[in-house]
Amino acid sequence: MPSAKQLLLLLGAALVAVVGALFGSPWATGAGGVVVLGALAVDPAVTGPAVPRSTRLLLQGGLLLLTLAGVVEMWGWAASSFGDAPPSASELIALVTDPARQRTQFLRQLAVAACLILACACLGVAVGRLPRDQLRQLGRAAPAVCVLTLVTLVFVALLPSGLTALLGSFTNVAVAVMLVLGGYAWVVSRAVRRHGTAPIAAMGATLLATAAWIAVDEARWSRPEPRDSDVFYQTGVSVSVAVDTGLDVETAVAVATVLLGAALTVLACARLSTIHSETR
Repeated sequence: MPSAKQLLLLLGAALVAVVGALFGSPWATGAGGVVVLGALAVDPAVTGPAVPRSTRLLLQGGLLLLTLAGVVEMWGWAASSFGDAPPSASELIALVTDPARQRTQFLRQLAVAACLILACACLGVAVGRLPRDQLRQLGRAAPAVCVLTLVTLVFVALLPSGLTALLGSFTNVAVAVMLVLGGYAWVVSRAVRRHGTAPIAAMGATLLATAAWIAVDEARWSRPEPRDSDVFYQTGVSVSVAVDTGLDVETAVAVATVLLGAALTVLACARLSTIHSETR
């Protein structure tokens, strides 16, 4: 596992990436994400001689594909026609109904989704190459860990909108967050004590698979379609501009999901491979 300095580097870079996504800074988000993924690729836990060469290449290949997905996404974000100034409703409608922009957006989303799917495939093959005893532990821990991870992700995704309005005061929201995240951490810690490192790999794989599924869904919805006469679509764009709070919580959660999923999957898989090599 990473040393204290390496862990601080990972946490600091991840914080920069998430905060940058929250405040709409593609450069901070991209730089923080690249540092996190690059540090994972060269971490001694991954590059150590105890990790099989094929597993190491699969892990590093998955990290490279995740980096490419982030670069493509941030490049399109940085190339926005409006820069730092928020667009008006009429400007945004003109942009999203432009055929050239729709085609570019679709190709970008398609490239991001493809990179995420290939990255999940590389990391999935790396996990599948683990010894039978580790895979057996992974299979026992995966159902509970994966389901609870998905439920927690849904809770976090709904927190900025529906749950905040439902729970009311900030105190109620804070208590709900502590209960859900605390309960999730307790369940995962029990699974780790019972099954070792395998539940961590299951948790990370679930996070990455969720991010890939969301990217595929976004690519599907971004297919070029004529929108000039779609009154309902234009009304929805106008409403989204009117209620914009300035903080992109959705993107920040997506960035945190990808980085956390990559770190957990890569480090856990490398650790499980090392354990197998040490016991031979």
